[in-house]
Amino acid sequence: MVEIRSYQNADFQLVRQILELGNLFYERTDNEQELERKIKRDPNSILVAMEDGKIVGTEFIVEDFMSFLFRLAVHPDYRRRGIGKALMQKGEEILRQRGHRDVNILVAAEDEELQNLYERFGYEKGHKYVWMVKEF
Repeated sequence: MVEIRSYQNADFQLVRQILELGNLFYERTDNEQELERKIKRDPNSILVAMEDGKIVGTEFIVEDFMSFLFRLAVHPDYRRRGIGKALMQKGEEILRQRGHRDVNILVAAEDEELQNLYERFGYEKGHKYVWMVKEF
């Protein structure tokens, strides 16, 4: 049975590993200090999925005027067990309780399998964008 809970600083190495296995880890934004800063602002902004006492998945919640579920990743050994769906449902529930009327996700343009999965979860394809970043 999967349990969803809020991220704690001690979870960093396992969360990083899961993000890396999903090819989602980005050092600039996903480093230990940034995740600590994120949960200080909002303790429920990073979720982890636990199975048998082990972290097997993660999801970030990003919100402002728009809400996003971001960095959804499940360890490859635990995929196809409903863990990703449970994370999405919990993230959606949190955003709904906070008054958001919709939720957005970002999916790699070339990952059609994942896009199809999200469409089965009720998501519609939006516009395509190029991610740009500036360091300061």
